Order: sequence, then C-alpha cells, then structure tokens
Amino acid sequence: MDKKLLEKLGVKIGHFTDSKNLTGTTVFIAEKGAEIGIEIRGSWPGFISAPYFGPKSSATSTNSIILSGGSTHGMLESVSGVFQYLEEKGIGIPSRSGSIPYITASVIYDLSVIMGKKKPTKKDGYNAAKNASYSNLSQGNVGVGTGATTGKWFKGKFYKGGFGMAVTELPDDILVGAFVVTNSVGDVVNPNNNKFYSDSGDFDLDKKNINKRKDNLLGLIDMAPMNTTLAVIATNAAINNFQLMKIAELAHDGMARAIMPVHTMMDGDIVFAISSYDGERKDISYMNPLTQVDMIGLGAADALMKAIKNSIVNAKNIDK
Repeated sequence: MDKKLLEKLGVKIGHFTDSKNLTGTTVFIAEKGAEIGIEIRGSWPGFISAPYFGPKSSATSTNSIILSGGSTHGMLESVSGVFQYLEEKGIGIPSRSGSIPYITASVIYDLSVIMGKKKPTKKDGYNAAKNASYSNLSQGNVGVGTGATTGKWFKGKFYKGGFGMAVTELPDDILVGAFVVTNSVGDVVNPNNNKFYSDSGDFDLDKKNINKRKDNLLGLIDMAPMNTTLAVIATNAAINNFQLMKIAELAHDGMARAIMPVHTMMDGDIVFAISSYDGERKDISYMNPLTQVDMIGLGAADALMKAIKNSIVNAKNIDK
C-alpha cells in the first residue's frame, strides 16, 4: 500500500496512538462522502450508527469510520472528537444549522491488556481526524491496533495483534484495499505447525485434542471479552451501497481464511465496505452488476486475509 493507492481509493487515515497505555483510535475520512455497506458477523459487537446505513435506511454514504480501542467509553469519546473536527471543517450534509457529518464507528475491547488504563478521549479522536492524510501508512502497534492481541482460546497461540493493510489489484485497474485491526479470540498462527492460517489453512479442530468432558471445556475460550476484529474495505470502483453490503459480507471470508476460530460469541467482528467520492470512482457499468459484486467481493476477501497477516507481522510484542 502506498500514498498513490490511498488517493485512488479516496480514504484518508489518521491515528491516535497511546503506547504507554496500549490503546488508540484510527479514523478513516472521506470528505465528499463514501457509499457504504456494513456486515456484522461477531456476536459481541460495539458500534454506532450501523443500522443507520442499513437496507431500510435513507442514508447511503458516510464521511468517516472510526475504529477505537478503550471499549464503549473510548469509542463514544473518539466519535465526539471526530464529529467536532468534521463539523468545524464543514464536512457533511448541509443543513440550516451547518454541516452535519455522517459517521459510523466500532470498537475493540483492549482494556484487559493494562487494567485500569487510560482510554481514548474526545481530544484524541479530534487529533486523529486532524492528522488524517493519504500518507499514514504505518502498520502494527499504531492507532486502534496498539493494544490488540490474538490467540486467546483453547491451547491458543498468543500473538500481538495490530493494525494492517493490503490491496488487491483487479483487471481494468480496479483496486480493493483492506484495513484491519486484528484483536481476535482465535489464532492467526496454527499452534500445530507455527504457520499462518492464511498461508497454510489446515483448520482441523480434531488436532486441538479437545476433551469432550464438560468439566474440561471450561476455558475453551477466555471469558475476558478482550476481542474483536474490525475491517474497512475500500474500492475505487463506482458501486452503490446495496452492492457494498454484499461485498462486506464476502470480505468476511478473508477473516475466516486467516483466523481460527472466527466470529465467536466473544468477538464483535464487523466489516465496513466503502466507495469514496474522493477517490477515482471508476465507471464499471460495462460489467454485469452481479459480476461487479462478486469480483470486488473476492478481491476484498483476499486483501483482508493479507491485511490480517500484515497486522501481526508488523506488530511488536507488549513488554508490560
């Protein structure tokens, strides 16, 4: 991923990183707005405004997506700060009282990494939005990925999680970018062979040697809800919010190819898929609408799988 690709995708990225308290916030901004589709697969999600962009809603585009650490507290504070920044800049839907930014957000639970730590504040969200640009290409322990962790289930392979990105280049210069924070219950590295699931597959539950006796199933998954993988998929293709809803769904296949297990009762996994009006918005109307969705959706799954691996490879261990 490079600056030119981000410009083509029309997505500015800003981070607040608190390396001391191991938390942070990542902000995606499309000043002119972006068509959006959302798919929630995890059973413990924390989000703002997701139903607002659903199939029965009049809203089809957003100006910003915020991914925050600090649980609900950090998300609410960060959103307030981003909203203030966008409002000051006149970004949003015009109204009699000024511009109203359209925002959606979600959260990871990272509070258990350092008990009682500081959470992202309104000021932190404001500064992350203020610093958003096409040049923020850092991965690993940055922004929302600062306190992310993985491998918290039965005989799991604990790895430091983080923020990662990748891009799939499709025919006719169509781009599909993936941006992810990996903070999963499941493993990204197979404990049996120390290979990334994204490289080797081998999703064989029998090799876990799980004892079926009820008393030994306690601790199958760590009950501390310090989990959730969140992703933003961005394409330079001019597609609408209904198509993006399906693309967000297909992108979850990339999570399933990179994390074992995924979408558990203790995860809040969400994918946001966007087509930004700040980007190229390439006309692909010559293509069958069904083919458009499938091609970009497959590219999204591939990019997300790679982004998850990048989020781990670029992360540094927590020394606390």
